[in-house]
Amino acid sequence: MTMSDYFPNEEEPRPTPVKRSPGLTFICILTFVFSGLMFVSFLFNSIYYYYIPGIIANSPFSKTFSGNEGMTEAIKIMTSASIWFFILNTIFYGVSLGGAILMFSLRKVGFHFYTVAQILLLITPMIYMADYKTNFAYTVITAIFIFLYYTNLRLMK
Repeated sequence: MTMSDYFPNEEEPRPTPVKRSPGLTFICILTFVFSGLMFVSFLFNSIYYYYIPGIIANSPFSKTFSGNEGMTEAIKIMTSASIWFFILNTIFYGVSLGGAILMFSLRKVGFHFYTVAQILLLITPMIYMADYKTNFAYTVITAIFIFLYYTNLRLMK
């Protein structure tokens, strides 16, 4: 027997659905864009890893950047990275994107996926790239996003 059997004019109480905050929606969309683009980028870098040095050497843009020492160093560092750097970053950006999708669906486990993936993305270049210097701005942005997601954890199940 339900409550409506005893009180025919009364409806069953329904739990109120939890709404996603506009702030959570905004940071999820930013994460979808960035992690999605990085996932695709690292996926292609993983697939075409052995062709990238030739592509860079024959690119007209490489000749444009030849006078720019900072860009030349960045290209050298990226081409010296192991294929595992690109494969792991593809996986970690995929997990980060999956975590953001789960948080967009108000699932708390997404926060944990996202956070672990972002921390591993900060550590991976230190392991696989020679002469890598930690990018302070990327570290701060990562910490800000983790904090913003953390503040919205109360909305998630």
